[in-house]
Amino acid sequence: MMEENREENSAKAPPSGERDVKFIVGMVILIAVMVFIGGNFWRIVAINAEKDKEAERLRREQAVEAIVLTYGEMLKKTVFVDMETDQIFSCEVPREGIFNRNGVLIRGDVLDYGDMVRVYGDGEMKGEEPPYELGGVEKMERIGRATLDVAQEYQDIVDERLGEG
Repeated sequence: MMEENREENSAKAPPSGERDVKFIVGMVILIAVMVFIGGNFWRIVAINAEKDKEAERLRREQAVEAIVLTYGEMLKKTVFVDMETDQIFSCEVPREGIFNRNGVLIRGDVLDYGDMVRVYGDGEMKGEEPPYELGGVEKMERIGRATLDVAQEYQDIVDERLGEG
């Protein structure tokens, strides 16, 4: 009886060579599909990376580059002067802290006189007279330190406009 079952099974099964060809064709199709999926995945990753770079470039263009100064005779208050437009403003340092020029967050860091910073935010100035309040500050990045001569040039602007000079 077992011999009859074996004969029936061998009669139903395709020849060994035909099974190998089907298996190889199936594996080739599977590999092609996997390569196609993998290629599309990395293409999408590259497209998203380009979008992120473009968004960061636009965000950097919209950021305000300013120098940190002080004003007031008795109580010195910190102000910022936009180094492009000479507009005087104040703003809060974000809760997370100040980043250095390499993008590393330095918790508990404070701004000193003459520090040059890049302020990211909505750029909306509030208030009727200087120093205006820059709202919506999301990130602050220290980009350098001004020389005393450069700081004094901007300090003269602050003193003139705020009536301290």
